[in-house]
Amino acid sequence: MRPFLLILYVAIGMSCTRNSNDYGEIISELHSCHDTAQWSESDLFYALPGTYDWRYLQVWGMGFYESESDYAGWTLTLNSDSTYRVNGADTVLYEGNWTLENSWYSFTLSLDTSVSTLWGPMVYCPPYLMFNTSPVDGPDHLYEKR
Repeated sequence: MRPFLLILYVAIGMSCTRNSNDYGEIISELHSCHDTAQWSESDLFYALPGTYDWRYLQVWGMGFYESESDYAGWTLTLNSDSTYRVNGADTVLYEGNWTLENSWYSFTLSLDTSVSTLWGPMVYCPPYLMFNTSPVDGPDHLYEKR
């Protein structure tokens, strides 16, 4: 019986881990879903509040780079009262106020303090939120809502 439980535990653990190909599919579907949703500013403002875990980074600029660990443990909390907090390893790194601002593709977060992982047009389809700067050779940061 124990070998069966060990095999089951390993199989479940392996099925819960993602590889970079999974994130590529998620990002592709995220763009499609976001485009279909056609968020208005007020709808997006009311949909965004919650806590998000940083998941993935990809950069297409002068070569390709990706990581599932660079910002592991970072969380973003957007509150409905327009305040935010970014934690890294349970330590508050940034906090302040947020608003939505129109961008060429969607909306961006306008923050009191510049946060590199929250820069660029937002692509949102629950549970994923991505800050998409790859069109200008910047990084794309993917967060997942709890």
